[in-house]
Amino acid sequence: MRKAFSMVTAIFVIVLLATISMLVLNMAATTTHNTTTQYRHEQAALYAKSYTELAIMSVLDYNRTKNNNCVNTIHGTIGNYNDGSGYEVNTIISYIGNGTTANSLPPCSIVLNTLSMPSVPLGSVPDIIIDVYVIYKDPEHIATSGANAPAITYHRRTLQKI
Repeated sequence: MRKAFSMVTAIFVIVLLATISMLVLNMAATTTHNTTTQYRHEQAALYAKSYTELAIMSVLDYNRTKNNNCVNTIHGTIGNYNDGSGYEVNTIISYIGNGTTANSLPPCSIVLNTLSMPSVPLGSVPDIIIDVYVIYKDPEHIATSGANAPAITYHRRTLQKI
């Protein structure tokens, strides 16, 4: 009778340890996934800030008078976007001003305002709105859904007075 009681106790302890081990492994996997997701989001935020600064430098350095146009978009890819290890960045630059006179902005992506705004002379730099979209895929979803994994988009909008 005593040997049977030891066998039941041993099975109970093994089942208890297995359950605790499963909980610990599940928590470790969840923590790893959350850390990776947070890291990817922070990387996207840093890339958005960098591309915002690149857009500002591009607008300041671009000769609109000579080229008779404006910088409207900037596109970039960091790493391999398709396999989930990289990012795709799309930057859209909109110029604020009233482009109705002959001495105003050349053909640009102009945001017209209902308020009366002065025309921006061709030689000066107008104020701009910069929209940066950083798109990336979660590697965990790529492992399960392949190339059709849903994309995650981080958006940053900046109004820059130049």
